[in-house]
Amino acid sequence: MNPAKPQTMKVISGTDRKDRQDPPDMPKYDIVDNFPPAPQHLTPDGAEMWNKTGPQLVAAGVLQVVDLAPLEQLCFAWQTFRKKAKADMEVTASEHNALLSLFSQFGMTPAARRRVMASIAEAPPTNRFAANGRRKPS
Repeated sequence: MNPAKPQTMKVISGTDRKDRQDPPDMPKYDIVDNFPPAPQHLTPDGAEMWNKTGPQLVAAGVLQVVDLAPLEQLCFAWQTFRKKAKADMEVTASEHNALLSLFSQFGMTPAARRRVMASIAEAPPTNRFAANGRRKPS
């Protein structure tokens, strides 16, 4: 199943309809402005992922306060992956899938990036493509 598309993307792509609109009571969280330092328990590999990825997610406007725990989980999974890779150990299928899923949740794969909507991006004032695929009134 495909994840839900943000409302602004529906408008931009011309697929906005009343029955596809976000629920009015959908929770909204604060965007992270000042990225915190890496958690103490992360190894150098995990802290490097935290320090490189976090500020980029903040700059892109996609990191919300509630995303800090999943980002920490991503960095921990990454440090586990790197530890096993350095020891020439095989990563289990579940570890591999969990890491890929976390990367995808943050839009960190080519396919996932196409589905992430940054909060700092806004729909253009006029969308010349909004009516594409719609029948013209008779």
